Amino acid sequence: MAQQPNSSIFVFILILVLFVPVSADLQNQSAPAVPYTITLFIPSHDMIHSAQITDMVSSPDKSVIISTSFGLSAYNGTWSTRHLDLGNISEGLMSDYITTIEFDADGNLWIGCPEGIQIYNGVYYLVIRDQQLLKDPNIRDLQRWDNDMWVATGHAGIQRYRNGTWTWFQPFSYDGPGFYEVSSMRLDPATGARPAALVIATNNDGLWIVRSHEDPVLFEEIANKSSTYGLLNQVRQDPRGGVFFFNYSEVVHYSRDKGFVPVLSRTDLTISGTPVNDVAAANDGKLYLATDDGIYVWEDGRIYRHLSRFEGIGTSSIVKTVNIDADNRVWFSTQGYVGYYMDQSSPQSTLIIENATPAVSSVPATSQLTEEVPTLREATISPTTDEPSAAEGSGVGISALIDPVLRAIRTVLSGLGIH
Repeated sequence: MAQQPNSSIFVFILILVLFVPVSADLQNQSAPAVPYTITLFIPSHDMIHSAQITDMVSSPDKSVIISTSFGLSAYNGTWSTRHLDLGNISEGLMSDYITTIEFDADGNLWIGCPEGIQIYNGVYYLVIRDQQLLKDPNIRDLQRWDNDMWVATGHAGIQRYRNGTWTWFQPFSYDGPGFYEVSSMRLDPATGARPAALVIATNNDGLWIVRSHEDPVLFEEIANKSSTYGLLNQVRQDPRGGVFFFNYSEVVHYSRDKGFVPVLSRTDLTISGTPVNDVAAANDGKLYLATDDGIYVWEDGRIYRHLSRFEGIGTSSIVKTVNIDADNRVWFSTQGYVGYYMDQSSPQSTLIIENATPAVSSVPATSQLTEEVPTLREATISPTTDEPSAAEGSGVGISALIDPVLRAIRTVLSGLGIH
């Protein structure tokens, strides 16, 4: 009777087939390509103080200013944060919860809060919360349009600041906007001979556009609240022209030439349909989607790249916000982490986690938001041949995992007489 084959032999042969080609490929790649890097920050007293991001802008010197639920943070290689100063709000924030931020034409930083607006000129803060000026001090969004600043307030619609004068466009008045609550607003950028336009998404009253900021201002509804597109309650700028409207299940592009053009639905990302939490469009045409299943990079009608916790965005794959700064870094926030992703436009390769070199530097005047200048501690994810270490102490390289397995397989197979 023929001897029954040992099942362990087949198990090890199967493992060998699966792993040996990968190991050989890694050994043959003396200089692996670098597709992207991810840098993580754990909110703490010497970094950004909260992972609940509400808005982000780049300053004239390309520092990144981030508004959060616990202060206003700036990053230019090191972090600094400004907090509530009840003793003197002309020299500090009126609230730790910042809802939105925007630079005006003169380089002053406008800071929106639930209690009003502060305008920071680099020296002191001008406070605006008088209801004679702000019909509702709960600031939802800020958008600069040439020399004007447009202000979305809680339940009072929208206002405009121009040359020292405040104008309130009363909801449902003659030629006024047909909405009370603005959820977000962005500029459809100027393209060629076509000037910019202000595009507005509301919570319950559809989508709107203002084609000219010259008086008399006209508010035009482009999607009724009862229509399919009227349910898209968020808007983000497309730097190449137009805007992206979205909600948790759908993303649509809008331009004044082509109108509404569907881009993707949640089921294009995962079979179960992961919710879309935020959207950011890059200059190269890529669309970055913050979802409950990580960050999806969309390009040319397909998924270009998917970043989850396994690719190093943190311990959670639930990404709440995504923004792009002046250096094309894609900033994101998860449950417990803030980080940025940089696409190196190279083929895919294995990623591991390493610690960045600590650095201390001064904060430029344009982003000098606190008295302390902390030491930078961050985890950068990128291809490397060095022994890895992570901010959480759990990062490992693929070769470090495979090599011991291969050695064990070879030893067992050798003992079985298989070479």
